[in-house]
Amino acid sequence: MTDGLGRRIAATDPATGEPVEHLELATELVLHTAFATALAERVTRLSAVRHASYVQVRRVDRPEIDRLVVVSSATPGRRLSDLLDASESAGVRPDIEAVVALMRQLLPAAALFSRNKRQQALGTLGPERLFVVPPARVVIAEAAFGTAIDQLQLSRADAWQRYQLAMPPSDGPVTSTARGDATALGVVALSMLLGRRLTAAEFPEALPALLASARERHGAEDHPLSSVFARWLRRALQLDEDGFDSPQAAQIAFEEVLASNRRYVTGTDALEAWADSHTATVPLPAFAQPVAAPASSPVVGDAAAASAVEAEEPIELPAASRFLGMRPKWAAIVIGVLLLQASVIGWYWSRPAPGPVDGEGELVVTSRPAAAKVIVDGSERGETPLTVTLSAGPHVVEVRAGTSEPRVIPLVIRANVQTAQYVELQEAVPVPPPVERRRVPVKRR
Repeated sequence: MTDGLGRRIAATDPATGEPVEHLELATELVLHTAFATALAERVTRLSAVRHASYVQVRRVDRPEIDRLVVVSSATPGRRLSDLLDASESAGVRPDIEAVVALMRQLLPAAALFSRNKRQQALGTLGPERLFVVPPARVVIAEAAFGTAIDQLQLSRADAWQRYQLAMPPSDGPVTSTARGDATALGVVALSMLLGRRLTAAEFPEALPALLASARERHGAEDHPLSSVFARWLRRALQLDEDGFDSPQAAQIAFEEVLASNRRYVTGTDALEAWADSHTATVPLPAFAQPVAAPASSPVVGDAAAASAVEAEEPIELPAASRFLGMRPKWAAIVIGVLLLQASVIGWYWSRPAPGPVDGEGELVVTSRPAAAKVIVDGSERGETPLTVTLSAGPHVVEVRAGTSEPRVIPLVIRANVQTAQYVELQEAVPVPPPVERRRVPVKRR
């Protein structure tokens, strides 16, 4: 894919042999010193971050003086922009269940970045930088560009038309902010409802008209967009004065939208079915299969020497001789203790490692307040902070504490990957008791 940031190509990391993606930056960005410096600094900070909701950025290479290449881990999924293009060509919009499933994953993932990087924002959220990975997991790509984009001193119109970056209204050059990420989340949701990407001329001028024309598809039925969903979109797109100022605020309000309408199902089946329906036009990337390890390896070094020693005839000591200066009886006891210790140590190092095995992953749930109950697939698993091993695949997690509104979160666990989920619970506001009114007799003079 090629856009204003540059050209993306599939490649193989020469150091590890793993599939990677190379984003060769546009020449104008390479020659912008402040942009290149800010990008390199942020990539250095994020290169060690590994999270199931984010594509890992590895490094920035400079193969030539006028070239910069951002190297990221390859993602075994489809870009959301490609799926939307295929949906537009087919003339079929995604089902509302697919829209809800995508946003239920994207909102907490964006909020997680905002919480951990309080002084920074993603800045590049959009269909072009989102992946849908089988079976139905949403992954954010190119999260390292936020502070670098700020160095370009772009207007709101230029940011959208040149780089497809949805920014909130600004008096001067736009910067990457949490409010900007909330705006981009609104653009993603609107694009899913429309079944296509927004054009260069539609943002931001045509947003009110597009929102007015948006509809919900429930299977074979087509309905007007519910008033609560439309209200959420207006706030996300900064069309109302009380627009969301962060992904966290957008996430909390979206949960209220879902609670208001039972037809907003929160499973991931519809999202998976929508992505799979475009397999012919948007196939999954074909990564090179890893080379299988040989069935057996030759014995080398110390192991070969040990094997040769074992093959030799044992040396017999005279019966009356001493061993290590001790009589045979005590020597036998010492040798027995040593063998027992060796057996215990051998068992310790060869025992199965704690944590998930093949086909399982870990889920780490934290919350504010702490000590909230965690229910996974209908079974109570403990209280936060909680680390639990789950089978790979989709799960439904419910977190509740005291009188606060419970949070229900659908997520997908990947094998051999730790998934973190932070939940912020809002205490219910107690209803004040009714005021008792009494009549006081008035004495007349």
